[in-house]
Amino acid sequence: MPASSVEHLPVPGDFDALSGLLRYAAVVRPPDVAFHEGRFGCSRLLDIDHASLGEWATVTTVVEIANFVAVVAADPDLARQASRRLRLHWAPPPLLDDHLGAGGERSGGRGAVLSGRRSDGMSRRYGWPNRLRWGERAGWVIADVSPTRARLWVDTATPEALRGDLAALLSLAPAAIGLSSERSDQEGVSLGRLACDDAAADAALVSRQVGAPVAIWLDADYQRDVDALGLAETWDVAASGGHTLDALALGYGAARPAPAMALLLTGVTESAGAPADRPARSPYRHANPVREDDEGGESGRASDRVRVFAEESFFDEWSRRQASDPLELRLRHLDDRRGQALIEAVRQRAAWHPGPKPDPAEDGVGLLTGRGFAYSHLPDAKGEWESGTRSAWIADVSVDPVTGSVQLTRLVVGQDAGEPVDREVLASALRQQLLPESTLLLRHADGIDEWGEFAAASRATLPAIDALTLDAGGHAPPARMPDALAPNDTADSPVSMPLRLSAQTLASGTAAIANALFDATGQRFREPPFTAARIRAGLCESTGGDARAARSAPFLGRRRWRWVGAAAASLISLGGAAAVGLPWKAAIDPVPRPAANLYSQATIERGRLVAEAGDCAVCHTASQGGAANVGGRAFETPFGIVYSTNLTPDEATGIGRWSYAAFARAMRHGISRDGSHLYPAFPYTAFAKLSDTDLQSLYAYLMAQPAVASPAVDNQMRFPFNIRGLMAGWNLLYHDPKPFTPDPTRSALWNRGAYLAEGAGHCSACHSPRNALGAEKRGDDHLAGALVDGWEAPALSQLSKAPVPWSETALYDYLRTGRAAHHGVAAGPMAPVVAGLGELPESDVRAIAHYVASFMPTAVDAAQASEIADDRLALSAATPPGFDAGERLYNGACASCHEGSDMPVYSRAETSLALNTNLHSARPDNVIQAILDGVVAPSSSGGSAGEMPGFRADFSDSQLTALVSYLRARFAPDQPAWEHLSARIGELRGASSP
Repeated sequence: MPASSVEHLPVPGDFDALSGLLRYAAVVRPPDVAFHEGRFGCSRLLDIDHASLGEWATVTTVVEIANFVAVVAADPDLARQASRRLRLHWAPPPLLDDHLGAGGERSGGRGAVLSGRRSDGMSRRYGWPNRLRWGERAGWVIADVSPTRARLWVDTATPEALRGDLAALLSLAPAAIGLSSERSDQEGVSLGRLACDDAAADAALVSRQVGAPVAIWLDADYQRDVDALGLAETWDVAASGGHTLDALALGYGAARPAPAMALLLTGVTESAGAPADRPARSPYRHANPVREDDEGGESGRASDRVRVFAEESFFDEWSRRQASDPLELRLRHLDDRRGQALIEAVRQRAAWHPGPKPDPAEDGVGLLTGRGFAYSHLPDAKGEWESGTRSAWIADVSVDPVTGSVQLTRLVVGQDAGEPVDREVLASALRQQLLPESTLLLRHADGIDEWGEFAAASRATLPAIDALTLDAGGHAPPARMPDALAPNDTADSPVSMPLRLSAQTLASGTAAIANALFDATGQRFREPPFTAARIRAGLCESTGGDARAARSAPFLGRRRWRWVGAAAASLISLGGAAAVGLPWKAAIDPVPRPAANLYSQATIERGRLVAEAGDCAVCHTASQGGAANVGGRAFETPFGIVYSTNLTPDEATGIGRWSYAAFARAMRHGISRDGSHLYPAFPYTAFAKLSDTDLQSLYAYLMAQPAVASPAVDNQMRFPFNIRGLMAGWNLLYHDPKPFTPDPTRSALWNRGAYLAEGAGHCSACHSPRNALGAEKRGDDHLAGALVDGWEAPALSQLSKAPVPWSETALYDYLRTGRAAHHGVAAGPMAPVVAGLGELPESDVRAIAHYVASFMPTAVDAAQASEIADDRLALSAATPPGFDAGERLYNGACASCHEGSDMPVYSRAETSLALNTNLHSARPDNVIQAILDGVVAPSSSGGSAGEMPGFRADFSDSQLTALVSYLRARFAPDQPAWEHLSARIGELRGASSP
């Protein structure tokens, strides 16, 4: 988190009053951490090399308690950087068995099948994670702890569990711990804990140690705790008897809820939270009594929440295996008449019709759709069974087969609590409690190829909710419009009586969603959450990664699609190997242009963001104002001239007849559909790092654009570079077609930035120098600067010539708005790049800035930057002797904008030339280009501030030489004069100097 980002993300609540006392902490987790069946293991801290902090040792504090380590500073950026510099020595974990694994893999994960089943039986294991997600949103978690009380700001979903953990960690009574958040109903029901609880415990522990309020930034880095803590509970369900289901056995597996990570790392493992209640009996006939594991003990008691999820998921699996109606199966094994009446009422309201669905290729929406059912019957508060709550759920979902995104489209929920329940109150409770929880079950998992806030912006409307209750006679009233909350209906319903939906009741809704997902995708998810990444992985496994195949997969034989998927994967692998090694490649047959409705709008929107990040239109548009992506733009290389090609879906001159396989081969391996090699002027070396999902989304976006006929322009490459087959050897030497792999030692923000910058953004294609064969140099030369189209792409590394060192915040401002206070404005080829980045979510631009900043010299804080800038301004105040001609030109044409005056001017330069990186560079190219052709402010920055007219027709080469020499001498007086300046001006103008 950059230091000055605090101004963009203010400290929440009344904690801003503590801003002068507030400290910021960065927590360092052991390299290996795992929690499994109540046992915890982690790497053991041996010692800390405090000297490794260097000059930061005096302005930071290291908190060390057992295996818990945190670095504290008055500045969040300093805390983060110091935590990376601090050297820690760890011993391997002594008790991590193979079944725990270094990454804390969850046992019995998706697809777990238990052994020992009869030929007519089936056994499955279902689980529930200790943490559903790392949190609902990125933000500050703040703790202010004293010896007698604690006050925290955290968006916890389980406040009582968090209070119990904090009470044990801090040796305080739960009543002495105050929790504040943006949640309107913090005591509400939740389907599970979030890792924001772990961040809260971290902040509280550090605050107690340093005696000051402490803030910790909660983001996707806490996903490491989610993964390490694994499953809180598992249930084994088995059945036999075919269609009759003679016996149903439920067994509670040996698992244990995990307390906050700080408790485990410090050795204070006992939480003061209340244990779970003993689970109720199953409502179904032939179900055996619940068996508790003998080793579970008091702390290992199971919950109805997971039992209901496991049992209802198993019933759905069993019925699908027997090709029977899952709703009818429940009715056959349910003796309770009120429960039967409730299921019948929900079935009629939802118009439940079992059987094959229509082919999705005919629905024209590009989505997979599914429907699932679940039921539960739980005792009342006194343990009475007959007067307990019965709930029946039917959930409809739609799944984007490319992105894996899931939308809950409709819910039909019936409830019978043994006494009258207001239907409007039930609908209101569902909207207020289930829908926020369903986002935790279904939302995107944060990863390198998830597009920030885009998912929320493009998310479909809220689901329609149809709530019904039974009257005293066990009958449901007829449907009325007020019973259903239509999409986009967010108004609160009148509430005539309070109604709380328990986590156990909501668990049947979770099972209904899981069953609907299976109906839509053919993939069985036996533990939440149901993230897009898991769904994509399942679809890719069964269909070979083809979205069109995914749309048909649920309606064809599963075995057939597994075979097809495996064959496709093998062919792709073999094709990739062949693509690297052979100089001539086979053409991929043309296909009809994909139907406009093949891909969902969400997929197309995602593809648009990929295209904006990759600046597709910048390189594939011949002239400003011309048709986008039609190709024809010339690129001069040391080997000849290369022209961009038509990316529109025109079938004759564009990519309209390219299959996705052909498109992916071009992007990953640099081979066109006809089998010819592409030149690396098209940066497939970077695009290969894109994920399959982003590549397919980009393909969907391009195919959805208007088709424009524009024949390709023949390249003008010199011999022997005009022989495309030679690129096979180049690829063997310099190209790695594998997708981006995250660095596990780096943060989620850094990895996301690396994925964007090195993949779609292809920053190194311009900012890294190239060798004699045109390949990017690596190592110390990575991002060391290069020349592109007559402009210098400056170094983004330790070699940066910026007079004021770039900070992460300055990089963000520059990339987001096209200007930075101590550096100037984006110009030349960088201006359209900034315009494209303006379309991306803010979090993605921050990620790129964070990644690039990691290569820069150590950043200075705002005060130091201002001091350096003032020194530079003072140096430039004096006029250098011997540059009279240049000074006159400057005063006549430049000073009014660059130094300020009361005269009306074309634009006002906000940054002094003394701070302009271009004037401090070893090359004059950017200064010359800016004077010749001016500076056009990126469209994302707004207004004309920073724009500059061109003087190509106003200055001769000799005048321009005098002016540029003066600018260098005055505003970069510590740099040597540029040599051969007149000749370079002539080259860039396109004519010999006079």
